[in-house]
Amino acid sequence: MSRALSRNQLKGLIKEITKLYPASYADSSWDNTGLLIDCSTLQSDVQKPKVLLTIDLTAAVAQEAVNHGCNLIMSYHPFIFPSWKRISPWSNPQHQSAVKLIQHGISVYCPHTAIDAAKDGVNAWLASSLVHDQSLIDSSVSIEKVSPVQGEQDFEVGYGRVVKLRSQISLQSVIESLKASLGIETVQCAVKQTLSEFQVQTVALCAGSGSGVFKNLKDDVDLYLTGEMSHHEILRLREMGKAVVVCNHSNTERGFLKSVMVQQLSKAGIDCVVSTEDSDPLTYV
Repeated sequence: MSRALSRNQLKGLIKEITKLYPASYADSSWDNTGLLIDCSTLQSDVQKPKVLLTIDLTAAVAQEAVNHGCNLIMSYHPFIFPSWKRISPWSNPQHQSAVKLIQHGISVYCPHTAIDAAKDGVNAWLASSLVHDQSLIDSSVSIEKVSPVQGEQDFEVGYGRVVKLRSQISLQSVIESLKASLGIETVQCAVKQTLSEFQVQTVALCAGSGSGVFKNLKDDVDLYLTGEMSHHEILRLREMGKAVVVCNHSNTERGFLKSVMVQQLSKAGIDCVVSTEDSDPLTYV
């Protein structure tokens, strides 16, 4: 039986989602965001829509949505990226998942960089993950600006963040706070001096892949935090006396779903669950 929402039901959900993560904040120059699969119908028997939250829409996540009777998947990363010229389910597993979702009437919405730039989005959460005691944060300012549409201050919205702490703290304590907040056991760290001796007061951070955002950085900082960065970029920063911490791309994003997003959407009246099948594709062995 199809789980398709009515057109009005789906529009109502997206309206609430975009109040939190305005569509105009997404970087349309390269990102593929918005309603990527629309299975809505004129009328629907669905009484209470259910949304599955995930970072990546894999085959396992698609099946999870079917099993849980979900009507919409909100996938942080775009499911269709960069583009598809045809749908070939027998040769492409992603296309197979798309066919399955359409057959079950499950729509897909992908906000990605709109969440990155939002005032209370993933980068704001990542900034709060630097320290256990939030009173230690003196300021948090976006690196790459977007035009505010909901009355925010310019510095509150945009890609990446520069965080200034009220006093120096050890890099080791930052790492321990990050691991606890992100729910991971290990990070990768590059630092020229002894880890236990390195002190941090300023941080440039960007969830996911930070290289493009860091090119717009005008501040001198002690620590660069992101999900992934190239070997030569890390080497250059370490030689400059900076510290670099990388956590794997989606590890800098996934914790936001449980810590922040599910509460934001629930407060907006949306019945949602966080995927238990979603995980970073890379593991340490």
